Amino acid sequence: MIKSRSAILTDSRGEELPEDGLQLFDLIANGGDIHQFAAGCIPSHWHKELEVFVLSEGRIQVSAGDRTYSLQAGDGCFINAEVIHSFTADADSPCLYRSFVFAPDIIGGAPGSIFDTVYVRPLLESGVSFLKLQKQAGDQAYFQAFERAFLACAAEADGYEFQVRESLSRILLYIKSKTAAVSRTIPSIQEGRLKEMLIWIHAHLEKNISVAQIAETVSICPRECQRIFNQYLHYSPMEYVGRKRILTAPTPTSRLPISP
Repeated sequence: MIKSRSAILTDSRGEELPEDGLQLFDLIANGGDIHQFAAGCIPSHWHKELEVFVLSEGRIQVSAGDRTYSLQAGDGCFINAEVIHSFTADADSPCLYRSFVFAPDIIGGAPGSIFDTVYVRPLLESGVSFLKLQKQAGDQAYFQAFERAFLACAAEADGYEFQVRESLSRILLYIKSKTAAVSRTIPSIQEGRLKEMLIWIHAHLEKNISVAQIAETVSICPRECQRIFNQYLHYSPMEYVGRKRILTAPTPTSRLPISP
């Protein structure tokens, strides 16, 4: 089944929550328009699952870690597990996308298997954090495997899970071949601090919040707090708080004032 979502459910830590259907076959196939989300943005979040993505129409900005990438129609990307990321529409016209968010053990199988130890585990532990893929750059193998997996999910014929697993396996093998000489960036101290600050913000969203309070949660100064938010999320701390309140408030009148 292809899901068309207009919001990302996260826990108090900003980690995406699993939905129905993530029990027996730990995969979600998404399809829709980035504009379906509030302010045309899938907000910053992370998850333990891997993600593969294709933009079929429009133009978007993808933030992954402390970097931002531009994707045009026909481009795709791979996002490794535990990487903070967001997607923002960069055009008023439709920004149509398809994506898979899936548990690594769909490919790796049981811990300790050859699939896990030789292929999946190295990708999770030392593989690239983000990879942009383009048809015109010779990445057709990625897009062909993605299309096969997506069509199988849409049809849900008997045994479609085998087809999806085979196609996703080909995608991961292709990612591995593209990034054999590239090591995954070790999460920085700043990224860890950012996650801790997001956890605190989500837990105190209904209260008055100041930059000083956010900074204090990880024992840094307000200026360093501002720098980390701008580096990773491209928003100031208070802009992030305001946007988060808009996304979670049932009505505009329910939002609380923001402390200076």
